[in-house]
Amino acid sequence: MLLKWKLMLTTLPFVVAVTGLKLVLDYVVKFPGVVDFGDVGVVLTGGVFLTGFLLAGTMSDYKESEKLPGEVATTLEAMEDMFALAAMQKPAVDAKVLRRHLLTLTDTIRHWLLKKKTTAQVFAGLEGMSESFSYLTQSGAGSTAGYVLSPVDKLRKAISRIDVISRTGFLPPAYALLEVLLAMILTLMMVAKFKSPVAEFVIVPTVALLNIYMLRLIKDIDDPFDYAEDGTKRGGAEVDLFPLDEYRERLAGRVGN
Repeated sequence: MLLKWKLMLTTLPFVVAVTGLKLVLDYVVKFPGVVDFGDVGVVLTGGVFLTGFLLAGTMSDYKESEKLPGEVATTLEAMEDMFALAAMQKPAVDAKVLRRHLLTLTDTIRHWLLKKKTTAQVFAGLEGMSESFSYLTQSGAGSTAGYVLSPVDKLRKAISRIDVISRTGFLPPAYALLEVLLAMILTLMMVAKFKSPVAEFVIVPTVALLNIYMLRLIKDIDDPFDYAEDGTKRGGAEVDLFPLDEYRERLAGRVGN
């Protein structure tokens, strides 16, 4: 429950700082303001439009990201099913040996998502599955080794997509413009004149909260795999990894670890 409010709670100090600065300008510096609040509507509208544009763009990647841990888990389990079938068809194949290889790969992927391993190490782990293919071939199940290549390719594509989403920001020039607009909006709030103190100290913190919160939310959504090494979510919009975690538990139980 606290995670839902994490972004809001960490945004409030910025809102308090903006409101406090306006109080200082009004009652300490006695700054009267140089522009009516009604004249800054165009800038506020521009900020809303650009915020909506960026939010729509990052949400499309986020919705795809929600599916990727499940796709990785189901692909790994499909590979395990093929190994189990090979063991049923060829007595020389020991399913536990193949499952241990798969468990090692699963742990490598989990550690990569938690920033404990590099992308190169994950792809090296995929290449290391050749040991399983060699084992199948030597045990007389070479046809199964050929079938497993398809899910390995699917797994490689899913990992590549996660890597691109995590490491690539959505339209950095648009972020730059939004940050400039945010600075302009907050500056205009400081120099604006309001019809009454009540309106002023309702509008200023509200405008500050909406704009600062949305900018931080968009940046949070832009990397939905921002996990710490201990598995905690650094932001408030990370996708859940439970499909992979739960599959790892099932696999470890079948291996006997």
